[in-house]
Amino acid sequence: MAKKLLDPGFLAGKQSKSFKEVLSGSDESKGFPDYRISSIRGMPALWFSEDEFLHLAKPFEFALVGKFPLKRPALDSIRRFFFNLKLSGDFFVTLLDQANVLIKLSNDLDYGRVLLIVPTLFMVVS
Repeated sequence: MAKKLLDPGFLAGKQSKSFKEVLSGSDESKGFPDYRISSIRGMPALWFSEDEFLHLAKPFEFALVGKFPLKRPALDSIRRFFFNLKLSGDFFVTLLDQANVLIKLSNDLDYGRVLLIVPTLFMVVS
């Protein structure tokens, strides 16, 4: 990681093509090419546009964090709980750390339903 920070081409977005790009002959880059490089209090910083933030936040549009301050149940138990809710869309449950669980839902109907069923266990992420 430190070598990448010392490489001036790293922040400019210069990188080799992926295997898929080489085979497809595509020259398209899926990143945001124009980063505004700056520094804050002597530390390097990147400035992102609002569109870039929205693009990065899109996968977490219907995400929740389950907080278990005392003892977290087994991950399989949490997944089974959401499976038994009979949600209309897909869901994804994973650990963030010992006390917090990330729950990504696929639509706003399920998002609202989960917030109504268990309002004290969740804090809104997005």
